[in-house]
Amino acid sequence: MFFLWVFFFKINSSMIKIGSGEITNVNIVKTNSNTTFVGFYLLVVFLTFFGIYTLHGKNGLFWFDHFNLNNFTVNLLYLFTLVSFSTFFLLNCITKKSNLTKSIDYLFSINNLIVIFPYLFFVNTIFTFLFLLELVSALLLYKLISSKIWFKNLNKTKYINNNIPQNYINMVFFQYWVTFFSTIFIVYFYINIFYIFGTSDFFLIQYLNTTGLESSYTTDTLLRILLIVFIFSVLFKLGITPFHLFKVEVYKGIPFLSIFFYTTYYFVVFFIFFLFLISDLMAFFVNQYFFFLTLILFVGILYVMVLLFDVSFLKVFFTYSTVINTIGFLIAFIANL
Repeated sequence: MFFLWVFFFKINSSMIKIGSGEITNVNIVKTNSNTTFVGFYLLVVFLTFFGIYTLHGKNGLFWFDHFNLNNFTVNLLYLFTLVSFSTFFLLNCITKKSNLTKSIDYLFSINNLIVIFPYLFFVNTIFTFLFLLELVSALLLYKLISSKIWFKNLNKTKYINNNIPQNYINMVFFQYWVTFFSTIFIVYFYINIFYIFGTSDFFLIQYLNTTGLESSYTTDTLLRILLIVFIFSVLFKLGITPFHLFKVEVYKGIPFLSIFFYTTYYFVVFFIFFLFLISDLMAFFVNQYFFFLTLILFVGILYVMVLLFDVSFLKVFFTYSTVINTIGFLIAFIANL
């Protein structure tokens, strides 16, 4: 990661030294850097597989108990590394066949995302979860912003189009404020939970709640409200119905290939982590949030049934297809809870 960041800033500093010439000079530097970024990612995949192999059979907490290592999370890291490699490989093949030039900003953001995102499954505390979640959210916002100019056809135009469409502005606006408000809710949940239990360790919180050793400040109603706030914030950040309306604007403002990455890698990893979060890290509190999940799912089904008859845009269709698939998986998951 250190060499990735150094290379990124070196390329940008060389572009500044070029001066105020034609934009084609900048694109020469960006085009030549694409192969290096792809090669760097392949090296990261190789080192990740080698590192994961050495971790099998080990189980325990590390880095001041902020991360939890076990075979289940290691196998998930294997899986998502393969998924990210397939996604990155397909994006690279499509852009080559379409004669498209990838932006260095897009490649930089996507490399950081695919490396950092799977480590959410190793979190052991709410604080670490919040830190990694905000890091991923910032990288995702950066990726979506760079998606506006992440490719262009060199045969048609010599300059980058400076006319910013309204859909792109709406996408940046909604993504930023959704990230902001969901973070505020999670911080509120973290502060109150730490005040009640004196720790943010997921499993220690469940143990203290089981044995009744939590602070006298807590009540069952208060804990239920905090858990609903937390799950609402995660659902809101994910864009699960009926909190998915901002995703329509996000899908409208990014290219189709960026939609492909957003729906296949980012959303899949985040959604599976959400299921892992409420079924394992917060397993003891199922009775507190089960009714809320069921209610949200029922309202979401009715809401999507109404909106399906008003789809007149291809990217909106992709949005609702993702939402419907999510509802199907949630139905199966809640039934198992």
